[in-house]
Amino acid sequence: MHGRATPPARATEAAPASQSLASRLISLRTLALLLAALLCALIIYPIGTMILRAFFSPTSAGDEGILKALADTGFVPVLVNTLVVVGLSGTLALVVGATFAWLNERTDASTGWIGGLLPLVPLLVPQIAGVAGWVMLLAPQAGIVNGLLRDGLAFVGMPMRTGPINIYSFGGFVAIMALYMVPYVYLTVSAALQNLDPHLEEASRLCRAGAFTTLRRVTLPAIRPALMASVLLLIMMGFAIFSVPVVIGSGAHIELLSVKIYRLIYTYPPRTDLAILLGLFLTFVVQSALLLQAWIASLNRAATIGGKGLRAATTKLGPWRFVARAVMIIYLLAAAVLPVVGLAIVSLQPFWSARINFSVLDLQNYVTVLVENDITRRALFNSVVLGIVGGTIGMLIAAVLVVTAKSERRWFGRAVDIITATPAGIPHVVIGVGFVLCFSSGWLNLSGGFLILILAYLVMNMPQAMRSAAAAVDQVGRELLEASQVFRASQGRTFRRILLPLMLPSLGAGWIILFVQMSGELTASALLAGTTNPVVGQVILDFWQNGSFPQIAALAMTMTLINAIVVVTALRLARGRAR
Repeated sequence: MHGRATPPARATEAAPASQSLASRLISLRTLALLLAALLCALIIYPIGTMILRAFFSPTSAGDEGILKALADTGFVPVLVNTLVVVGLSGTLALVVGATFAWLNERTDASTGWIGGLLPLVPLLVPQIAGVAGWVMLLAPQAGIVNGLLRDGLAFVGMPMRTGPINIYSFGGFVAIMALYMVPYVYLTVSAALQNLDPHLEEASRLCRAGAFTTLRRVTLPAIRPALMASVLLLIMMGFAIFSVPVVIGSGAHIELLSVKIYRLIYTYPPRTDLAILLGLFLTFVVQSALLLQAWIASLNRAATIGGKGLRAATTKLGPWRFVARAVMIIYLLAAAVLPVVGLAIVSLQPFWSARINFSVLDLQNYVTVLVENDITRRALFNSVVLGIVGGTIGMLIAAVLVVTAKSERRWFGRAVDIITATPAGIPHVVIGVGFVLCFSSGWLNLSGGFLILILAYLVMNMPQAMRSAAAAVDQVGRELLEASQVFRASQGRTFRRILLPLMLPSLGAGWIILFVQMSGELTASALLAGTTNPVVGQVILDFWQNGSFPQIAALAMTMTLINAIVVVTALRLARGRAR
């Protein structure tokens, strides 16, 4: 009897051990509370200041003054341009992205691992570099592809002085905008198709419905929530995107809201109040789309995961499968390879020309960028350091917040989710305006320094960091954490010796995304970076406006190569650590 009483005694000792698990998280909770408060302040203070200055300050113009000022700045034409361009490019991206997802998931035209590269295309080449590369290929006069096409047309008796393709046109602008939106649609729709119960489509085929009838009457209605989520995501991306409108839209004389806000800040005299108003309007549109997306996600999804591991039947496209594969491969070439080719050729030329003279190609532009030009040399160093430091800090903050939120399971977890998800609905140009307004004068003057850039980058990229950290934490069993606490390991040692090593592969993937986004960031950098601490995105934009195109190409190629080296190295280290 005495021997049987021992297990209950041990069981009673387990309760204090489980209670100590909560008590030992106090230090982590304190750190997480401080970090959450800092992020909250960095979001609320700039946006709140913009709202107060726009509507409640003594210098605010009132409703009539606001409407008059907006009319004077041509707000209505800019809004119409934005709605039309975003609507058309978003529609094109939705059709192309959803089609690619269906081809890759449901037909024999699947490209396998090549199709899996579609969501990764934005990581392959920094967006500003890709846009510059496209301009160097398709500019109406100096574009390399246009030069080759004119030579071919002249050979058959059809000489032309410009064109035949003009990227500085409405069609060219919409096409390049759509090119960079397709991966987001593909990722959303592809995931919905993977989760869709194949029995639904199989039942349609048993009723002798054809492949395209099944697609129209079964598959598309089943993934309607994913399609709606893609539409809202495209609205958010289209209103917030900056690099394509500032480079191609400016050349086409089509001004969008994001570029208008930037120019209101940097014209003389600056019209900061109008920039604030437009920024708040842009934030309202994007936040509305984000809330609608969250509402749709909360509904009962039509795409369901079947209980049995039945593989979806493959639709036979016959000879058309080769055409479908070719189109998807062409997209990958267009999104990642062709712009780099354009940059590489122009970077070797003494001046940008449509005709390639191999006798004058050299590496002088790289010597200028990497050795002779102090601004570009410092910009490369600063961007790489900001990417490494910002990515590391961002993932560590996200890891601490996610671990604490998972442990708390109360109001704190919900608050952390709201705080860290909020920047996803704030365009980067608005964050830049808010930081300029709050941290460029007075006792919080951080203008032109590293700190203001790091803080802005952390705010902008925290949603992505949190998603990666949440995926990493979900892979770690709670029993490992509890076992560490039973052996009286400190909270810091548990986090350092157990959680971080096991989370490292997923955290490494998140770090790669943060590094690429921070090192090549353009939108906020154009507003916040100073002459003493230049970054690559800001320098490329300045060079573009000054016409230093070969140096732009050399700088963009160098940054692309650095990104590739860092991404490959980080992936190898993360995979080695995982093994």
